[in-house]
Amino acid sequence: MFSIVFEPIYGIIYENSKKENRVMGHKEIHKFCDATLKRVLEGLKSYNNDVKHGYVTPSLSKEDVEYLRLFEEEIEERLKHHDQMRRWEMYVNERPLGSRRERPE
Repeated sequence: MFSIVFEPIYGIIYENSKKENRVMGHKEIHKFCDATLKRVLEGLKSYNNDVKHGYVTPSLSKEDVEYLRLFEEEIEERLKHHDQMRRWEMYVNERPLGSRRERPE
């Protein structure tokens, strides 16, 4: 389901919603939308869990499995950051500005 690309960048190959293979580089995670990150994260968690419990014999080396785990953590951190920024924007844009005073006529 996932492959690791070593050259010229570290990244994983994932399948997008159109069933096309795409590369997600480690340094390019910030460019992806939340839906794509969540879909890739779900697949990574499933694969890492299967490898951890021995349901799948990993065709990857221990370094590659560790890299996928680190990639999973990075995506989780990015999604957490996006959620925090969304909450901050809601707070800033929708906070009450206080009571309005009417001007005396």
